[in-house]
This record gives sequence, C-alpha cells and structure tokens, in this order.
Amino acid sequence: MKTQKIFSIAVVAFGVVALTACEHKVAVRTSVREDGSLDREIRLTSEDPKISKQNYFGCSEQNGWALIADSLHVKLTASDSSKAKEKKYTVIFRKSYSSASEANAETSSSTDTLFHLSSKFEKHFRWFYTVYRFEDTYHPINRFHYPITDFLNTNDFQFIENLPAEGKPISKADSLFLTKLNERIFDHYFNRAYGEEYFQVFRKNASEEQWKKLQLNQQVIFDILAKADSKDNSISADNPWPSLFDSLGIDIDLTTNKYKLEAKEIESRLNFMMWASEGKYLHSINMPGEIVSHNADSVAGNEFYWKPSYLKFAFKEQTFFVETKKPNIWAWVVSLIVIGVAAWGLRKRL
Repeated sequence: MKTQKIFSIAVVAFGVVALTACEHKVAVRTSVREDGSLDREIRLTSEDPKISKQNYFGCSEQNGWALIADSLHVKLTASDSSKAKEKKYTVIFRKSYSSASEANAETSSSTDTLFHLSSKFEKHFRWFYTVYRFEDTYHPINRFHYPITDFLNTNDFQFIENLPAEGKPISKADSLFLTKLNERIFDHYFNRAYGEEYFQVFRKNASEEQWKKLQLNQQVIFDILAKADSKDNSISADNPWPSLFDSLGIDIDLTTNKYKLEAKEIESRLNFMMWASEGKYLHSINMPGEIVSHNADSVAGNEFYWKPSYLKFAFKEQTFFVETKKPNIWAWVVSLIVIGVAAWGLRKRL
C-alpha cells in the first residue's frame, strides 16, 4: 500500500487500514528441541509481489533463509457489476538456529523497520524430570518516540491485555470501548507522535530564531494539517511543509540531503507500523514433553497456538510461553536400584 506523504492523510490512512482494509497474514512457528536448538518458520501472505525478497521480518535467501514456498493466489471478487482480480502472494521461509541467543542476534535487532522477536530457552534438572521452558516475545511495533502514556491509561492497557484471541467474539460494550480506543490511538496519539517526529528533524535544521518561531506556531501547524483537505491545492500532497512554513514566515531549508534522509527514515518507520497494524497473526510453538503450563489460546498435542490482535504488542512486549517436562529414565532406574538395594539390606538385617 502506498503511503501518502502529507501529515494528516498519512495518519488518517494509518487509522483506517488498521481498522478495516488490506489485511495480510503473518504466521510464525518455532520448533524447539531438548538441547535448546530451534527451527523457525515464517509464512507471509500479502499483496506485495516483492515479499519473497523484501519484508518486515528480514527474511530472504540472501540472509540465509530457505525459501520453502513462493506462490500466487488469484481470487475473483465482485466489484459493482464487474469482476476484479485480487492477487495474494504467499511465501514460507525456514531457518535453523543452534540456540535462542543465535536466533536473537538476527530477529531481535535494533532496526526500526523490522519486527523485533526475541526468544528464551531454559532447562532445569529436577532429578525425576527435566523441565523445559521456552518463550517468544514480540517487542512493540510502535516506533515513535512520543510517550503513549499521555493518551492511554492503566485501564486501557488492561483492556488490551484481556482481549481474547483474534476472531473470538466480545461483548457489545467491549466492542464500543475498542472502537473508542482505536480512535484515541490513531486520531490523537499517532497524529501528534508523527508530527513530533518531524519537529525533531526541523529542530536539527533550524536556527535558534526559526526554531522559536516554529515552536510558537506548532499547534497552529498541527491544526492546519489535521484539517487539511486533499483537494486543497494550497498544501502539497507530497510535501506540505514548504507552503506551510512560507505562509507562517518560517525559513528552514528543507532541500538539504540531511533533511531528506531524516524525513525518509520517519516515513520508513510509518510504513512499517502501517503494515504491522494491518496484519492477522498466528504464532505457534512446538515443544517436546508433557505439558506443565502455558499461556496459549489453544493446544493440539505438543503444538501451542496464539492468535493475538496486533494491539497486544503495539505498545508493550507480548510474551508467549510454554513449559513442559520429560522423565529422566536413568534417574528412575537409579532410584529404583537404590530403593531395591536399601530394601534388600534392611531385610537382611532383620
């Protein structure tokens, strides 16, 4: 989906797509072995034909991922009286790691335009059993620096935490609350946060005098952009800042390579967040042994499944964990031998 560069349109589009259109699917599966090594499989379904070579998980054959499948699905959809074709591309990547720390070195990077996924493996010896615990943690997809706590409170975060798996019904009251919550996130927080990101760039490119003038007009600028009509020819849809600054008598050079690079970086982060907010997610972990505890939405044998709303990890970490145990046969044998010897010795004394 092409991102509009105008401030208000970009933020409005962010909110709209997050709530309705252009859904794509993300399925991440981790298979864990007893020694802590793991296989990771990532399945992506999207309208983007380049998804096999460039995606927000950093998966590609050039990066050492095995491309297991790459297919195109075409679906006919009714559009008014005519028929339109809907194209979806599906790719499946797979990669093996010797440990969780090796996987983290790749999937838990600091790159602001990739998903951050970190894993943790623990193995505890309990004589009769060995207990295994594995965690996959999604880090926040919000890459803006403006604090979300200015817009969401403890009750809001608790509501997000209690959201059921994607697709499960919620009450009408909760549905209304969710709608209002999304409005506050997209119409207010992202509007302000996106603008603040640009203002930090302007600060680096402005003189002290021009920066003071910009600060005095900050709210005016935000209001103009928030209310801007895409048909208003006085504001460029590609770059609204020059005309706005000119009308307010603000002289900041926006033609430098430094500014262009910084603006491009903001737009790249916005594109990532837009893509992430549109997704339908499925996460699964396969663990050997008998189940001890987990926080999965469903379980089938040794496969644990989660279907989280993106809101679960929009602003906070979301951890999926599984804990299993396997009997130590040798420990049982040794214990039985010791008990047998002790019983034999006791009987001999008697």
